[in-house]
Amino acid sequence: MDPRHLMQLAVVVELGSVTKAARKLNLTQPTLSRTIRVIEDRVGGKVLRRGRYGVTATQIGQRLAEEGRAIILHAEAAQLAVQEWRHGLGGDVRLGLGPMLAVSLMAEFFSRNAGSAPAYGLKLSTDLPMALLDRLKADELDAAILPHDLSRRDDTLHRDLLFTDRLAIFVGSRDPLAGQSGVDPARLADHAWITVSERAGLFDLTHGALEALGLPDVIPRIENSGDVMITFRLLEQTRACAVLPLRLASLVQDRFRIAPVTVTTSLPTRDVGFWTTPTGRDRPEVVDFRARLRAFLPVVGLAG
Repeated sequence: MDPRHLMQLAVVVELGSVTKAARKLNLTQPTLSRTIRVIEDRVGGKVLRRGRYGVTATQIGQRLAEEGRAIILHAEAAQLAVQEWRHGLGGDVRLGLGPMLAVSLMAEFFSRNAGSAPAYGLKLSTDLPMALLDRLKADELDAAILPHDLSRRDDTLHRDLLFTDRLAIFVGSRDPLAGQSGVDPARLADHAWITVSERAGLFDLTHGALEALGLPDVIPRIENSGDVMITFRLLEQTRACAVLPLRLASLVQDRFRIAPVTVTTSLPTRDVGFWTTPTGRDRPEVVDFRARLRAFLPVVGLAG
């Protein structure tokens, strides 16, 4: 099967139209139609269904289109490698991080370092912490910024402490308890508790915090397993509270108008670490990125 034909089929399936695909591929429609017939001759059956609103793939057509998409992605990656080389980029760092870190720490890091870009590319991925650890072990990432105290299932990964942090209760900045110290946890019992769940890497921390606060009977009203900014907006606009890492959330508290409440009960730590693979740990690009990150942390008050 000609790889170019598979790539063209993938575009047809994606756009749902031979006419649109021909325009995108800079081909005539008869030429692209002949390509589809060549594929169908090789297959011995139809790869497209023609309907009132365009074309859709048959079962075998879908499988072949997926192969075509993979070829396109590899070709684009090769082109990107050439462009990076032409611009003097020596490689790239594939970095994984959770949504909370992406919104708070890394957004600030990139904005402040925009004028001194490193001589390598950065490819960012956000995902669940344990999923990122799996991707590190599969060599799909070079490094990840994650909670330092995640349970390691083996010794194939390295972790270095970036900075210490602890959990805290956050409310909207207009809440009467905002910024107060020595607050009796019972005063938070009638707030709408928000569980910041799996996608922010904080699964079950709310339930553990409620136990520690002596509020085991409080049931969180909202569980947010998506974008952590939804939680920030809810805190801003409702009488709600959420358990968040204190120092990280403090980086964005003015932007999102949230504030911590210092309660009389101590909550657990939530330190942040820099995780790497044995092969990636000493790569010059990873070493340089880690050094830049460590130099940046004191700038935003996160040293140590």
